[in-house]
Amino acid sequence: MAPRPPSPTAICDPIVAQRLACFASRADQAIFVGGADGRMEWANEAACRLSGFELDDLVGRRLALFPDDDDAQHAATDHIRGRFAAGEPACLEASIRTRDGRALWIELRVTPVPGAAGEPRGWVAVATDISERKRGDAVLAESEERYRSLVEDSPQPVAVHADGCVVYLNRAALRLLGAESPEAVIGRSIFDFLHPDYHRIAAERILKMEHVGDPAEPIVETLLRVDGSPVDVKLAATPIVWRGKPAIQLAGHVLGSGVAEAGRERARVVDFSSLLLDLAPRIEDRIAPRAAVTLDLCEARIVLREALVSLEELICTVVAQASAALPRGRGALLLRSEQRELGARELAAFVPGPAGPGPYLVFEACAQAGSLDGKSCERLFDATFAKRFPGRGPGLARALGLARAQGGALRVQAGAGQGMSIALALPAAGPRRARSGGAARRSPR
Repeated sequence: MAPRPPSPTAICDPIVAQRLACFASRADQAIFVGGADGRMEWANEAACRLSGFELDDLVGRRLALFPDDDDAQHAATDHIRGRFAAGEPACLEASIRTRDGRALWIELRVTPVPGAAGEPRGWVAVATDISERKRGDAVLAESEERYRSLVEDSPQPVAVHADGCVVYLNRAALRLLGAESPEAVIGRSIFDFLHPDYHRIAAERILKMEHVGDPAEPIVETLLRVDGSPVDVKLAATPIVWRGKPAIQLAGHVLGSGVAEAGRERARVVDFSSLLLDLAPRIEDRIAPRAAVTLDLCEARIVLREALVSLEELICTVVAQASAALPRGRGALLLRSEQRELGARELAAFVPGPAGPGPYLVFEACAQAGSLDGKSCERLFDATFAKRFPGRGPGLARALGLARAQGGALRVQAGAGQGMSIALALPAAGPRRARSGGAARRSPR
């Protein structure tokens, strides 16, 4: 049951009236009091400051809402009358003009004051200046419109997610996911479109961006289209502000069968053993200082799918992680490569699984001492490995993305007292060649 209004006797009590007048005059919010004819009878100091009028100038005026828009003015009047007819207050946002002509936006609550018989006797309006918020909303809307105009027709898939849900995607992203309309995607969890193998990595990347505010390194992930089919995409993630809230923008580069013909034409063949020898100075800087390194390489070629610098970083990261397994940096480190046919059973040990059986260049970095159990092997692919286990290598999260971008995969094998081997499998280009003569060896420093 709604509370009964105070009796007219209580309202007319001089002491109560004095207290109400004192409270209203000192309130921070603008208060206007009017009669049944709609004209103002009183206003507090905050109302005078808001409107720019003196009290004597306000008395007898009407509170003019939407002075520059007749349709909006009529709609506001009808709304207030309708609420009054139901005996309820009317709440709305409206524009007014001050005495010097400035336009203001106010949040308004108009409450009817009934007479003794229940008929409308007058009204009390409480107003709050929301002009700054409205300007901010307009700036955000303009910024969002500019953003849309820039990325909507971009050939690169772009999406935005906030609080874990998709809030925007451009036409290219819509085509990539195979969705007929934005409504099929917007509002759904970002993880609905990500292969489960990448959920943990994605969650850690999102958490880091939310806490630190820096963009995440591009990484190759498998997305799931609306029909459930997979597609490999190299994703760059950047924290942005979307409609006043923190969000993350994803920009994708499709790999594999989705790469444009022009992109495939730019692919070039690289001799892996020559590349590894060229990297020798960088490799020496990243391995344990007292490790003895042996090279056993075959002459095999691979097709470079990404920038050469990405492949170089991938090789150096694999070597650095294998070197970190050596106890106190002492022991033997074997770097070897071999081109061979890999069947489905052998490929099952690699993550993420390569495209299928065929000729591969397999590069292994073998630490022939030290130990690592199965659980520790899994942790190597954790994006936070280097921070959680300082001094134990860079981890393989970054290498995993780089390997996938090259169409390859990684395998870690370890056993107590048997050392550790990290294998990188990359699709080979051309027929197998004879092994290079002899093994190169570097003595401990």
